[in-house]
Formats: sequence, C-alpha cells, structure tokens
Amino acid sequence: MAKIPALGREQPELNLEQVYVPLYVVEREQMERFDTYLLGKLDGQADPRRDAYKAVETSRPVFRLLSEPSAIPRDRQQKRKGTNVNRDERPEPTTTRLLLVGRAGSGKTTTLHYGALMLARAFRKKRAFRTGDVAILRDRLQLFVTRCPFPIYARLTELMTYVRGRYTSADLVGVPATVVLDALDELLRRDVPDLPAGMVRDWVQNRDTPCLLMFDGLDETGDADERGHTIDLINSLVRAYPQHRYLLASRPFEGLSDRLAGFTERHLRPLDADDIKRLLNKFFLALRLKDSVADASLNPEGLVPEAAELWRSLERNPRLFDMATNPLLLTSMAVLVEGREPLPVERAKIYEKLVRLTIEAWRKAQLSRDRPGVTVKLFEESDDSVRLRLQLLAAHMLEQEQREVTLAQVRELLRPIYRAYYPDWHDERCDTYIRDLFAQLALHSGLVQARDIDTLFSFAHFTLQEYLAARHYTEQGRDKEAKVNALIDRWAERRWRETILLAIGHEATIGSREMAQMMIDRLRETGDPEAILLAGEALDEANARTVGELTRQRLAVADRLRALAALTADWRTAMHPDPVVRNRAAIMLDRLEADHDRPGLDLTQPDYWAARIESGAFSMGDDNGKSDDEKPQFVYHIRQPYALARFPVTNRQYLRFLDALAGRGGREEVAAAEEVRHLLRQHGLSPDQMRPRLRFWPGTRYRTGEGNCPVVAISWYAATAFAHWVDIWLHRIGVLHDGETVRLPTEAEWERAAAYPVVIPATDPRAGRREYPWGEWDEVPCLRANTHESGIGQLSVVGVFPHGAVACGAEDMAGNVWEWCSTPYLRYPLSGDVVAENLQKRTKDARYVLRGGSWISDRGGARCASRGGLNPVNVYADWGVRLARTFSLS
Repeated sequence: MAKIPALGREQPELNLEQVYVPLYVVEREQMERFDTYLLGKLDGQADPRRDAYKAVETSRPVFRLLSEPSAIPRDRQQKRKGTNVNRDERPEPTTTRLLLVGRAGSGKTTTLHYGALMLARAFRKKRAFRTGDVAILRDRLQLFVTRCPFPIYARLTELMTYVRGRYTSADLVGVPATVVLDALDELLRRDVPDLPAGMVRDWVQNRDTPCLLMFDGLDETGDADERGHTIDLINSLVRAYPQHRYLLASRPFEGLSDRLAGFTERHLRPLDADDIKRLLNKFFLALRLKDSVADASLNPEGLVPEAAELWRSLERNPRLFDMATNPLLLTSMAVLVEGREPLPVERAKIYEKLVRLTIEAWRKAQLSRDRPGVTVKLFEESDDSVRLRLQLLAAHMLEQEQREVTLAQVRELLRPIYRAYYPDWHDERCDTYIRDLFAQLALHSGLVQARDIDTLFSFAHFTLQEYLAARHYTEQGRDKEAKVNALIDRWAERRWRETILLAIGHEATIGSREMAQMMIDRLRETGDPEAILLAGEALDEANARTVGELTRQRLAVADRLRALAALTADWRTAMHPDPVVRNRAAIMLDRLEADHDRPGLDLTQPDYWAARIESGAFSMGDDNGKSDDEKPQFVYHIRQPYALARFPVTNRQYLRFLDALAGRGGREEVAAAEEVRHLLRQHGLSPDQMRPRLRFWPGTRYRTGEGNCPVVAISWYAATAFAHWVDIWLHRIGVLHDGETVRLPTEAEWERAAAYPVVIPATDPRAGRREYPWGEWDEVPCLRANTHESGIGQLSVVGVFPHGAVACGAEDMAGNVWEWCSTPYLRYPLSGDVVAENLQKRTKDARYVLRGGSWISDRGGARCASRGGLNPVNVYADWGVRLARTFSLS
C-alpha cells in the first residue's frame, strides 16, 4: 500500500497488467509540433489545437518497431494508428536499436516494465515451445518475432552507480562491454541472491539466444559528462553484441541521439481520446477488481461511472484535456476522483487540487517507490513555499512573454528570496538548491518539464503556468487589490485572458468572492464586447449558477450578452454587427444557462411555431436557377394548412428525445418513446442509430454551450423518428388536436414558406417571391445567414440572424444547416400526388430532399430554390431538421 498524503488515506498499488494501455510513438518533428502548442507558441494560428493533434495522428506501437520485418504478416502491415491498411505497401521499417524519448510522466518506464513483464511471461514457456510463446508478444506488444528474446531490464542510474563505484571517470574511457554485463549480474544477484553467477553475461554472449536489453533513465545518470560516459558504455555493448535488440529510454536533452550508434529515435506521443478513456476505465475497474486482470479489449465507450465523470470534465475543458494527454497527470486526476471527491466543475478548483496532489503526494510516491518505510524529505522548505516559488516564476515568465526559462534565469529570480529567508545560505548553496529543486520537480511532479536536462525548463502545459501566475496575483496580502486591478487592466492583451479567467475562478471558489465580484464588474463596465464575453467566460469558469454572491454579476452580464447576440426585442439597435461576436455571445449565454425561455425553443408552447400558412397554389422552382434540378418552374398546390417550426431542431430538444428512448423524462415523453422504439424495431432500426455521430456529440450529450445550436449528423430516419415522437407526445399532453400532425415538411411546404409572403394572391402564384428568404443578396450578407460568407465557420445558435427571417417568422431557413424534408428527391415538375413520407410509408431506394444551405456552403445554397437529395442513411456535419405542423382543413 502506498499512502497518498494529500488525500490522507491509503492508495492500493495496482497490478501493471490491470491498468496498462499500449503507447505509441511518433517522429521528433511531430512531437515538437505538439510541444510547441502545449507551450502556447501557436496562439496566432487559426486553429493551433487542431493542427497540434493532427500532427501526432500518424503513430506506431512502441514494440512493433523492434519486430523482425519478415515476421510481420502481410495482412497485418500497418503504418499508422487509425489509418487504413494498404497491403501493397513495402514492408514497414523496423529497427534493432530504439531510442524511446518522452517527457516526464509520458509513460517511458511503464512501457519498459510492461514489455519486460510480457517478454518474461512468453520466455517462461520456452520449455514447452522452443521459440517461446510469441503469440503473447504479438497480441500484447505487437512485437512480431520468430523467437522470443530473453528480456533484460535495468535502470541506468543503478547500473552506473555500480560502475562508478569501481571505475574512475578516466578509467571508463575505452572499457570493454563486459563491464556492463558484470554490473547487470551484480544488480540481479543483489535482488535475487540464489541466481547463478554470470547469468546475464552467459545469456548475452550466447549467440544462439536473442536478447532484448531495455535500459531506462539515461537522462538521470548525471551531468553532461556522466551521461556521455553512459552513452559510451551502451555503444560499446551494442558494438560487441550487435545480434541483440536494444531499447533505451530517456527524457530529451541536447545531443541525446548524436552519440548513440545506430539508434532510431522515436518520441512517445500524447494519449488520444480513446487512450484516455481506456486508461480511466482500466484504472477504476482495477480498483474494483483488485487482483483480477481488466479486460484489455474493453470498449472505451462503456465507461464505469467514475471514468465517465472524469471524461465529461475533460470534454468540457479543452485545456484540461490537453493536460490529460500526459499519463502521469491523467492518473493524478483519476486519483482525485478515486478519492471519493467529485472532480470540481470549476477549472480553478481542479488545478488547485491537481497542483496540490502533484507537489505533495505524487512526487513523494515516486521518490519513495521501492523504499518501504523510508520517509523522503523533499525540500528544506514546505510544499506551500515551493508552490509560491512556482507561482512567482510563472508570473515572471508571463510578464516577460516567456514560455521557457533557463536555469540561470530561475536562479536570478529566486536567489534573493532564499538569501532573505535563509541568511546563512551563500549564493553557491542557493544555486545548488534551486538546481536540485527543479531537477526533482521536472523528474517527478509532472508540473515542470526539463526541455534540456541541465539548463532549460517550462511548465508542462501553458495553462499550468497561467494558473500559477493567477495564484501569484491573488495571494499578495496587503498589495492584493492593487495587483489584481493591474491584472484586470490587461484584459485586452490576449495572452493575459486565461490568467484573468483563472484568477476570477480561484477567487470565486476558493478565495475572496468580493474580489471576484469586483473583477467581473470591472470587465463589464468597460462596455467592450470582448471584455463582456470574458466576464461571461469567467462566470462560467466559476460555476456562478451555484455561487449566490455572483447572482447580480451573472444577471447583468447575461443581459449584455443577450443584447449583443440579437436575442432582445430591440435587436435592430442593440445587436453586435459581427455575426461571429453574436454567435459567441449566444453560446456563452447557453453556458450560463441563461437562454432557455425565449420564444421558439419550447416544443410545447404555441410560439414554437411560425405563422400558419393556408393551403393554395404557388410557383415552385426557378427557370433562372443555377442548377438544372431547379427547373422548370411550375405551379404546385398545397392541400393542407401548415406551420413550420420557428427554428431548426436544437441539440437540447433532440437530447430530450434520446433521454425518452432511454426511459428518462416525463411519463408521457417516455410512453411516446416506447411507441417509437416499437416502430424502430419493426423497421430493423435501434435507438443507438438515432444518436448523432460521436464527432458532433463526443459523449452522451452535446458540447457545453451548444444546447441551442441545431442538431446535426442525424439521418433522415432519425429525423423522421424524432418528428414522430414529438407528434405522439404532443397529442398525449393535449397540445395537438385531432386532425393535426407533426412531421418533417414536404419540399413544397419548405419552399412556399421560405420564398413567399404568408398570403399569395390567387391570381398570381409567383407574387412576392424572393430569391433568398429575406429578399435579394445585399451588401451586408453577414447580417442575414450563417453561410460560408458569414465568417463564423461553424454551427451558430438559432436566432442570431433575425434579419434573415422569412415572412412567416421562421428563422435560419438559409444557412446554418441543410434541413431534411419528408419527400423524395424527384425531377421537376412534381406531380400532385407527392406526399410526406415516414418510417411506415416510404419509397424504396429513394433519396430525400435537403433544403436551405448551411454554414459550409456559399450563398448559392441559401437560395430558396436550391435543393439537394441524399441517401436517407447518410449523415453529415451540416445536415439537420426542422419540424412542420399540419392543421385540419376543418
């Protein structure tokens, strides 16, 4: 049992097999790209986060690189994780000498331990199978060999301690490789005295038995000269015994690969989403299963409750997710959740707990590993004092616009503090202490990373630097108010905004709520839209809905956001002219749970529907249209009065449907869903097929702030099932009357509402027709619709384009999402017998109509006559749905 002091309880040590997740490697240039993002050096680019993760998509399993080329089956050739196999490619490259590079906490040691364990298990079967059980290596390590190699693992710090006890630095020059073998034998006999002398030497020198020698911690073997001696010994060993395979692990440092003979350098890539979910599941399952082995093939979507809770937090917070790509930091987060302390919603609270755990507890567990009963004294000062030093450094680096700092700069900043607190310390002692302190932090905490082992440091993620800087400004005693005001004054500087957010979050949740009130008020009072958006984000970060002292600030900021987003009655004068700002304001409103009660969002209310359109004739299509499928124009007769929904179906509305299918919600909602489930079964469909694709709903629900964005990535079948559920439900609760129906609109109903006034003269079926829902394309198209021209570049919250409303009052008819219709895609002119189709009655092999254009398409797709037809099973990022309500002729 290893105690976690920060949690004040015992933490069980877990079996490695229970929690291990295979890691992957990338080339140095790929990892450098990702590291540059973590340091915050790509802020000026359009989407630096996406680019950083894309840079490390191409990866390979660690041990696969050490395979025998001829042993990799042709049908299992794979170059990349997550890419298609190409059987015609040349054999993938392999090596017999692999340099495995990774930052602290990236999983180097764990990977070597797991590899040694699997190799040992396979080799033990050598008596039964002459070549050993290579199936274990293939299945667990993706190591393809014809004969199981004998595993030899050693920590280079221990090995070099033994060597230096017998040789001086001068004597190490040119020593034979047998020195390493003697050291390995002595270390082995120290732990297992009964083993025969010279066993390792015999195995390595026996040319008939392949070995895999794994050396861990090259970076920890001393200063540059001492590391050089270690590299010389490894090179000597490789030259003497080239028939074996070698795996050498190290943190990066300058000149690492230059002196190693013939090693292929690869870097451990960050965990991806599937890795994170799999590791969390294994961790929490292992705590439950105790001594049994967790299923390695576990579906990452089937998360146990603790894993699901933590995963939801990571989904909500991109920067927290970024940190979770480091296995050490992810495991630290899991320890917090396992401690029966729910992971806070507020990011500042999460970071506070994470910093406390990593400094006080996790590093102690690291340093005291394999030393039972030994109390490790980490520093000559308290851990809170160490945190204060890191906070000062973080703030200094932010002020100096530094993402990395040299050891000399750290010493210059901290030396006066140590001299003041410890008068008997001379400069040399201060400098030595600072060097040792940062070496230990970089080696074990996960908070600080050594960019070069001796001289260059950074925080593991830029957001940790920002958080610690925020703590510095809010922990200034009598100077606190002045320091905080100086921080708020920098709100217009992009690089300070995250620090301001975290400072407000810290004060609202842990520090002084009066100070948090003052900071938010100061941002709001500037009147600048960007400052108001920042205030909204700060309130969201602080989970202000649960903080009574921030109610006044939350309501005041919400009012300003609502006006910016064009969601007030005076939108013509109050709204922001830039649709990008309007959409950001609306998303922030939703994150603050302040956009639930405006007209058009409640399915049970009359204002959900636009104005009623009576039956009658109108001219459909456009002889001057851009596409042949819009021609010829013709007169079509709509036979039943109807109304379109004011907005497309939103994520929040669609989630209500999915919850009902799962048995959650009101009694009538669930009863209606049961009827839909029965219908789905009759047509070979399942509730799971109703869910939007994972890319758009990354978990069990939509992303935070997107509740009032249109639901997308649903098929025609899913859209039709949703409409059927609404129809049954609204009938059951008395909102719909006999003769009324809710369904998808027909193509004709859609175009009639989009292109014409509510009333058309009977004598002129084309009277008042518009090319676009609002009329002509004008000089300010960004005010009208979320098409490509708007610059938003993503889905927008429904209702932020009031200028684009059609005559009947429906909005977002142009742009945002293409909308499924209930009728098949047919050539014009349409016959009079084209009727709405549904799950019970549909044309075999038909494609179905989509209308309205989207945020991806240009202005041409937003024209009232523009149409498309797609397979009903297909889904896409900009395909949504709008409901129609038909009325009885009586």
